[in-house]
Amino acid sequence: MTEMKSSSVSEPQLRHGSLGLAELVLHAVTHIAPATCVVLTLPTIAQHAGSAMPISFILSTLLCFSIGSTVYEFSRYAPSSGGYYSFATRGLGSRAGFMATWSYLIYEIIGAAACIGFISYLICDSLKAELHIGVPWWSLVLAMSAVIWWLTHRGIQISARATAVLGTLELLIMVALGVTFLLHPGHGSSYTAPLNPASSPTHARGILAGMVFSILALSGFESPAPMAQEARLPHKTVGRSIMLALTVVGGFYIYMAYTSAIGWGTGDMPAFASNANPYYVLSRTLWGTGWWLIVLAILNSAVGTGIACTNAASRVMYTMGQAGTLPRALGCVHPSHRTPAHAIATSQVIGIGTILLVGWVYEPVNLFSFLGTIATLAIIVLYVMANLALTSYMRREQRTHFTIWRHVLMPWIATLALLPVLFVTVYPAPDWPVSLTPYLFLAAMLAGLVFMHWQERQRPGTLERAAANLISAGTVQPEMEK
Repeated sequence: MTEMKSSSVSEPQLRHGSLGLAELVLHAVTHIAPATCVVLTLPTIAQHAGSAMPISFILSTLLCFSIGSTVYEFSRYAPSSGGYYSFATRGLGSRAGFMATWSYLIYEIIGAAACIGFISYLICDSLKAELHIGVPWWSLVLAMSAVIWWLTHRGIQISARATAVLGTLELLIMVALGVTFLLHPGHGSSYTAPLNPASSPTHARGILAGMVFSILALSGFESPAPMAQEARLPHKTVGRSIMLALTVVGGFYIYMAYTSAIGWGTGDMPAFASNANPYYVLSRTLWGTGWWLIVLAILNSAVGTGIACTNAASRVMYTMGQAGTLPRALGCVHPSHRTPAHAIATSQVIGIGTILLVGWVYEPVNLFSFLGTIATLAIIVLYVMANLALTSYMRREQRTHFTIWRHVLMPWIATLALLPVLFVTVYPAPDWPVSLTPYLFLAAMLAGLVFMHWQERQRPGTLERAAANLISAGTVQPEMEK
């Protein structure tokens, strides 16, 4: 049982059993935004790892399995639409659980805003440069947001189908581009260079630096966790979908890193890293007018990511509204669509407002780096707190299933690996206006702390009652998986 006990049976509920394993996997894949990450992240990784980019992704994917293991373990024993809210609360207590979830909501809402806002700007800029069509970037933001809002409001099944179609299409387009790279290698390419650590300009150091950005590109794999209440057999499918999504996207990134190095030319990777848009250059050269398929892929990626992020964030907000740790209205479900309509609307309004504010104040070209940095800081905090929570939860509530390797070493290895990610995010200080982002993230977390204490003063015991409801909502024993 994954619902809050305080929910009345007469109230409309989320649509149980709507999502199978395939839908959950595609939800996670689309949430990660693989096409966008390839176009925007691989040149940065190439600055450090050179043509050895695939090695960075191989190591990062293995490491992310350690991070994903935390969500996998929690989902086996305590699947919940609260996702990280339930996990952190059960492991670290009500206050730490609230702050971890506050960080999660920052990540989901701001991360989606970064993708939607920047891709809108990029597409409008391409339309102006190629077709001399002037479309305001903010108009595309509003159009994409309207589609995302409508699909997520109408029902989990229609939005899940949309993410499945969009996610599959963007992967197919990018895989086809990779095949073209292999068939038409760049000047001086070596098919073995991308798998040789010596191809990195600074060898092991460059590969490790590339891993930092590879890990960030993989973030989002945990997104099936808040869909537990709408999943079939959540104690089985949620954890499995996370691991399968990591396998699919990790393999996709390794493939695209390898083929991109071959397609550009393994002997000229500094030019790939310094080019403003190397995939525009490559797709125009190899596909001609077909380069617009890449634009379609990243447009699909932005819409799909927005749908997946909105679904995940709204389910967590719904659970917190049901528990009383966020306004009760967020815990309401639409009587016919069976979606948390108020939570969806809230996440959309915050996301749209954030995009427009940052885009108008700091120019839309800075949207991805500005909002993406805030989202990165939020996800690091979240992952670390979840890893700590797993050890505490398993030792206290699942002692008979507790193991040192799975419940201590793996989460702690993952936590230590996240420290360099945190370091390079804030040091050296990025250029203006991105240099403001660490302070804005701290201000947002402080706002959450103030809200939490205000709420406790207004309704004493709210956090503890919510924690008690989460814990009493039931625990799945592993025998059920047999």
